[in-house]
Amino acid sequence: MFILSAALSLSASASGADPAAPPAPGDPMQPGQVGEVTTIPPVEKVAPGRYRLGAVEIDKRGGTLTFPAEVNMDKGLLEYLLVHSKGKTHESLLRTKVEPYTLQLACLLLGLEGTSAPLAAQGAPERPTGEEVEIFLSSEERKSQPSEEWMINLVNGAKKPVPPMTWIFTGSMVVNGRFAAEADGSMVAVYHDPVAIIDNASKGGETDKMWYVKEGAVPPPGTPVTVVIRKVNGAYRQESSGGDVPGFGARVEERGERR
Repeated sequence: MFILSAALSLSASASGADPAAPPAPGDPMQPGQVGEVTTIPPVEKVAPGRYRLGAVEIDKRGGTLTFPAEVNMDKGLLEYLLVHSKGKTHESLLRTKVEPYTLQLACLLLGLEGTSAPLAAQGAPERPTGEEVEIFLSSEERKSQPSEEWMINLVNGAKKPVPPMTWIFTGSMVVNGRFAAEADGSMVAVYHDPVAIIDNASKGGETDKMWYVKEGAVPPPGTPVTVVIRKVNGAYRQESSGGDVPGFGARVEERGERR
């Protein structure tokens, strides 16, 4: 299993260089390559520091990715915040037509670094490591809000607000010659999933019993949504959190330390 690495730079792409392409049929897969992807869109420069990769807008200066999605569920139990439209839509808050490979490549072009130690399986008790991001959601009638505002926790039968979440760009991987997120459509996981591109490092990410849609706070299914992924400034170092999960990466920001 290998974390997918980008083979192009924004400057090269903006000047007209072709982006990395999947291997030709019959070619052996190499670390960092991706198989069975239909089309890899070119990177277009739209303004100083701003680029477009398919439907994903990359703002290098602002440290954000912006792309379209739509509401998939307005009630029920969740395992994902976001999946591809052909993915696990029975358990995801949102769905998008953006290809998983395109989102992963956009994250890498933004400068995000994934994990070198992916979780062993879905629901693994360890917290995922990588680089922290924030996720914001908005619709035509709802201003931009942190993603957790659209969810609720159910703990011992009681509904509780979701505290500020820790989202981690872990990056998906190539398994048996296939880019795993492309095969499964898993993009942003609420319930730990090593196949997903972004995982949940918040408390409770190891369980699939407590994450629910916040009914009444989410627009009806099919409502267009804008997703913004923002790179969090500050180092994300691999060390013990001082809690019960050794090796959890703590983020250190200019405004202080958060664990």
